[in-house]
Amino acid sequence: ISTWFGSLYFLLPLTVLLCFMLSWHGNKAQALLIGLSFLITIVSVHVAKILIRRPRPLVTELLVEMPSDWSFPSAHTAQATAFFLSCTFVAFRMLPPLWAAMCAFVSLLFVSIVGYSRIYLKVHYVSDVLAGFLWAVIVVIAVRHIVFTLPLIRNG
Repeated sequence: ISTWFGSLYFLLPLTVLLCFMLSWHGNKAQALLIGLSFLITIVSVHVAKILIRRPRPLVTELLVEMPSDWSFPSAHTAQATAFFLSCTFVAFRMLPPLWAAMCAFVSLLFVSIVGYSRIYLKVHYVSDVLAGFLWAVIVVIAVRHIVFTLPLIRNG
């Protein structure tokens, strides 16, 4: 069940709801950070899968049905990382330090659980999971830099 925390079925509605709530309360830059990070990660990871075309692990005894798309990088891990890392950055901007640190810990826990579950379920190699994680970190940091440095976005 922990693998679902990286699924679009779980994260997409959560992202839309969170972005709506942040925007509604005047935190448009934070909503943009979460929304853009998540969207760019989804698109870029799936494009990478199509370009790289790495087959899934060959295993005989699966715990779940083997996904039909390519293996590299892990989309579940990338999506979870993009969502939870961007939420952590928002938490450090909006919450007291102790609450933000707890948010960071919980986020790291969720991302770790999702990554581990993809390997445990035998639908990804370790390198798929690490690549998904690193790619999402790069995307979120880049989006964060853009959102909070461009005056038009920062003040909007």
